Amino acid sequence: MFQEKHSKLLSAIISIGLLSFLGIVVETSLNITFPQLTKYFSIPINQVQWLTTGYMLVSTSLIPLGSFFLKRFRVVTLFRVSCLSFLVGTLIASFSNSFNLVLLGRLCQGIADGIALPLMFAVILHKVPKEKVGTFMGIGSLVIALAPAVGPIYGGIIQDTLNWHFLFIILIPMIIVTWLLGELSIEQSSPIHYVPFDVRGGICLTIFLSTALMFIVNLTANSSSLKFNLILLGTVFFSGLLFLLNEKNKSHKLLELALFKNKRFLQLLSAFFLLQFSSLSMSYLIPNVLQILFDQSPGLVGFLVAPAAVIDAVLSVVAGIIYDKTTPSLPIISGCTIIGLTFLGANLFTPSIGGLVLIYMLFMVGLSFSYSNIMTYSLSQLPAGLVNDGNSIYMTVQAYSGAVGIAISSSVISLLQKQQGSIISGTKLGLSINFLILFFVAVFTISLCLVALRNKVIKGGKE
Repeated sequence: MFQEKHSKLLSAIISIGLLSFLGIVVETSLNITFPQLTKYFSIPINQVQWLTTGYMLVSTSLIPLGSFFLKRFRVVTLFRVSCLSFLVGTLIASFSNSFNLVLLGRLCQGIADGIALPLMFAVILHKVPKEKVGTFMGIGSLVIALAPAVGPIYGGIIQDTLNWHFLFIILIPMIIVTWLLGELSIEQSSPIHYVPFDVRGGICLTIFLSTALMFIVNLTANSSSLKFNLILLGTVFFSGLLFLLNEKNKSHKLLELALFKNKRFLQLLSAFFLLQFSSLSMSYLIPNVLQILFDQSPGLVGFLVAPAAVIDAVLSVVAGIIYDKTTPSLPIISGCTIIGLTFLGANLFTPSIGGLVLIYMLFMVGLSFSYSNIMTYSLSQLPAGLVNDGNSIYMTVQAYSGAVGIAISSSVISLLQKQQGSIISGTKLGLSINFLILFFVAVFTISLCLVALRNKVIKGGKE
């Protein structure tokens, strides 16, 4: 009976995680095919990029509502809505020859990701015994971490052998199998009850999150005027302020903002932010530098960066087991230290193809040991009633820290390419400065974790 229940739970986690996996695969594979899409639709690349930007806007606007969804709706209902929106979006994109319809399909896929991502970790945190939660969080991270390895290779193969429609068509049977797996395995363990939706707070939060992301993306692409960016920044400030004022006296809050007064939660959340910042910076830097400095083809670059993603996926499970068997401090501090030493080495050696691939692999070793375990430990310290809120905050921070990481790393490269008057020399200098920034970020991350874990922590994350 225990073994059957264990297998069902694992199947439920994998089925929900596969939706996020497929979403990331589409996103990373689409990036490879952007040049092909600009020719097919006869539109500029900054318009094609809305296939990614629009997806991110929808998903990041829904993720913070995860806590409300879990109080109001059954897990299997949320899973069905996620599967249906992903399937509908994929079907639209698969058989459309209009850019606007493909964009509509991507927005539907964004709805699926915004629901599924926090849902998977919520299931783990609520249904897995505490002595096994690290292992299962590692399994959940494995499902998602494999996607960046698969995406570029998948996109390169489709681009070389078929047309872009097959990026979506091939996913259709996978979505159906995922849906069936979830229907057979997802069970409801906690009661649901009617919770009124705060419409005004929801509108303010959606405006805040979407304009903040647009502001970050515009800084990356340098695609908008200073006036428009200032308008966005003003909208971010005022919508955020209105949301805070609105939530202040609400009995049913969309997000429990009092969590930000918890010093340990805030320290670990900041470390999590910085790790994801570093991760997305590296995912931008390594592939682009390999292409620009060393003239490697996109297809070959996909294979060069794949081992790092596989390492991250596999070791995430190992790190979860270590978390469960020993103490949270061991994998977290070890992982952050490995990252710090990796960036120290990156600043001391001249870039080469083998060197960059090795740096990326070592970085992923450190990331796999620290990243998901920080979230696991942080949420394990919260009262049961606040775990869903904490989970939603972590998932939101994950999305935005990645966007900030790409914005800063790409802006540094772009700025130095202009200053140097040479793409090659500007990229080389930009890589050095980015590695220096990432080293100081790693040192600060280690400091945050040491402070947050300075009290004695025993197995299971309890003091």
